[in-house]
Amino acid sequence: MKSIISLFVAALLVPSLALAQNIKKGDTAIVPGWEWVDVVNSERQGETCGIKIGGTVMVVGIDGSRLLVHYVALDHLVSAPSCPSGVFFFTTKENFSKMTAEYNRIRAAQQSEQDFLTEQLIKY
Repeated sequence: MKSIISLFVAALLVPSLALAQNIKKGDTAIVPGWEWVDVVNSERQGETCGIKIGGTVMVVGIDGSRLLVHYVALDHLVSAPSCPSGVFFFTTKENFSKMTAEYNRIRAAQQSEQDFLTEQLIKY
């Protein structure tokens, strides 16, 4: 049983590890949800702020398993504690490689729920 579970876990990890190894400068991902980040911009270094769902990050540097990314907020009206566009921060290759897929999964679930509610409310 343990070997079956180990094989299952390995099968799940191999694709994400392969994706993480192929990341290059200029690659982008969509932020799947709120996440606190440590800002590394020289004028804001040491501050923290939150990146929000729908924003994008672009790889601008690679340092081993860490990526330096540039954030662009989904909307231009941003207030603290949300990060404004232009913030740089580090993330892991693993986190970056999963972002867009997770964003798409969340959006599909939200759309499915909305479709269900619309259908049920029309019947009511």
